[in-house]
Amino acid sequence: MSNAAAPARATVTHDGREVVITRTFAVPAALVYEAMTEPEHIRKWWGAGHGEVTTCEVDLRVGGRWHFAQTTPGGDEVSFSGEYRELDPPGRMVHTEVFDNIQSPESVIESTLTEQDGFTTLRAVITYDSPQTVEMVLASGMETGMNDSYDALEKVAQGLAAA
Repeated sequence: MSNAAAPARATVTHDGREVVITRTFAVPAALVYEAMTEPEHIRKWWGAGHGEVTTCEVDLRVGGRWHFAQTTPGGDEVSFSGEYRELDPPGRMVHTEVFDNIQSPESVIESTLTEQDGFTTLRAVITYDSPQTVEMVLASGMETGMNDSYDALEKVAQGLAAA
């Protein structure tokens, strides 16, 4: 039932400051939302094989903070954090994100989950401070890591459906 053959698509908007990501999962929205927000599930998919998750903190409320970190196979720590701005489960979440390693400019991620016939389409709009930051993020290999994580997220959500 995996949807791995249909990777997420990332497109840049006309002003160059936003990346729009779409991905369809073969599970209901409530399970995708749960897998995206509960630490015991996040630990299973975040970073998907690109290291060991060492920190997974979630204060799931408006104004609450989140922090995820992992150690890469090369021994480096990769750390991201942010704040939840809007939560409307299971259909919408808005949060900020900072790449802690380089104290990157804050981005805002607006995620919408739309369910139809048991399939859920995620549409995430990520707003960055500049087109240059978008270019840097895309050049970093973000799409490969994102697709690996989304494949793993789908497996976690499917496991919740089977439970």
